[in-house]
Amino acid sequence: MRHGTKERSDPPGPPAPSDPPGAWTRYDRAGREGDGTGGLRAASWQERLAALEGPDRPLPLVALRCADRVEPVRERARALLREVLDGAPPAEFAAVAGVALAVAGRRHGGWGRELLAERLAHARVREVLLFAADPVTRRFAHRTALDAGLLPAEDAALAAAWDPDRRVRAMCLAVVADVPDARAADLDVLVASKWPDARAAGVGALGATGRGAAAERFLADRSGAVRAAAREAVRADGGRPADWCRARCAEAGRWPYAPVGLAECADRTDGDTALLRELTGHPTARVRASAVAGLRALDPGAWQGVLPLLDDPSAAVVREAAKTLVENAHRVPVEALAARTAPDRSYLQRSHALRVLAKGYRTEAFVELMRMLDDPHPTLRSRAALAASRRSWLGYGTTPRQAAELLDVLDRHADAPTWRAARIREGLARVRERG
Repeated sequence: MRHGTKERSDPPGPPAPSDPPGAWTRYDRAGREGDGTGGLRAASWQERLAALEGPDRPLPLVALRCADRVEPVRERARALLREVLDGAPPAEFAAVAGVALAVAGRRHGGWGRELLAERLAHARVREVLLFAADPVTRRFAHRTALDAGLLPAEDAALAAAWDPDRRVRAMCLAVVADVPDARAADLDVLVASKWPDARAAGVGALGATGRGAAAERFLADRSGAVRAAAREAVRADGGRPADWCRARCAEAGRWPYAPVGLAECADRTDGDTALLRELTGHPTARVRASAVAGLRALDPGAWQGVLPLLDDPSAAVVREAAKTLVENAHRVPVEALAARTAPDRSYLQRSHALRVLAKGYRTEAFVELMRMLDDPHPTLRSRAALAASRRSWLGYGTTPRQAAELLDVLDRHADAPTWRAARIREGLARVRERG
């Protein structure tokens, strides 16, 4: 290799039809930038034009040439694509569509999008593009089909309920859950979806179409958005959401989210608070987590009863307990949190105890964060250093003995220059001198 030149290697083979459109555009760019590459990716437009007449012409590359900056190449590629596209296998057709949409923003790229919109009038093309792996292709196909009235209501309901792309679901939900035209069968499909936005839209439409009683079971849904829609639907139908949730708490093993549902729709009564506190000891982890979340909403002062749940074996319960304690970080005893950051505790406990400590603006919390610089786990050390650096001014509140101890910690971690070690050292040194 000559000095000052960059060594180039032959680009890899073409992507598979199932690969995302970006793989084809990168493959094309690599060929245009490479040395000695011919065919449809050649730097010379004459070579690209000649390659369109040859046998080796993958349709996704032909689609790229339809947006070529040189008119003869562009026109020949478009004519060729019109000739062969309808006979392409479904996978290759979907790949062509993805590439055409990927380059639609280029100066000459709009033609490909117009061709796809024209072809969507055919049922075979719609079937391919509506279920394409590329989400951009599915968005285009659904939007075009909906605007043209080519998507049956039942197909739109299925897409709204089950498509993994949120944008596809949103545009279909706007049609399927439209009140008062919403069909009962379509709403039943929506409320069975695994996606919270689809369930929430379906439950809301149930209430608006006079089927509020059917929304009761969603008062104990795992999604807060769905529970909120269910509360409105049930109230619009004359029901009492709190009574329903309270009754389901008696069989919380079957309805694990009934406790948080009760907290969201109940008055702050001692009876409901006592019920939720009792459920924090339920044998099912999801019920315990739901009860903790409910207590946080119903009784902000319940953090004392939640503190022992930092020792729960369930990550969901510990996470909910930590959320409650973070909101009361200035009240939680630092010694109780420090005990849970000991190296003999589980990473789950130590991580969430550190999370609560990091929210406390107290000198005792700062001292414990500094001590965690000796923690054996690198992630916890980094988090503790970051939290301590944000509260470096608390170092002035330490005792001379604590300051001396923390200066020793800093000496052991002098290789950590990315946080405010110098500023903390200065404050601690002044405190030690006063002693």
